[in-house]
Amino acid sequence: MDFFDALVRLETDLWNLVDSELTKRGQVRLALLHALRLLDRLGGNGRVQDLSEGLSITIGAASKLVDRLERDGLAARRRHPSDRRSSLISLTDLGASACREGHIVAQGVVDVILGDDPDLARLTEALERIETSVVAQHEEGTK
Repeated sequence: MDFFDALVRLETDLWNLVDSELTKRGQVRLALLHALRLLDRLGGNGRVQDLSEGLSITIGAASKLVDRLERDGLAARRRHPSDRRSSLISLTDLGASACREGHIVAQGVVDVILGDDPDLARLTEALERIETSVVAQHEEGTK
């Protein structure tokens, strides 16, 4: 197996493992948790565009995702104070709780897998470098 295959396989297997554990514990599915965590980092100032970029999905998919988060009571939209065409998305109390609880479960799975690996910081830096390069290549290809 080459690096690309190994990386894709790892992402798929890890996603499935974390998603399964979240489901077993009655938490939101990983796709929703991923969105909640991004909205949490944006501190109530997220827009559909920010979700689109942060999750690497289309604007249409991000808009549908926000509709679902709203329907499920996990997020709320409010008018953007300076852009009438846009709204800001924030977590509701239920969404913030789901984010915290889901993160604990997901982190627990990762902790079991990685344990006290002393190379974790280096591995994280390597993944961030790869991601930066992938994004740069994608942006070059779309010009």
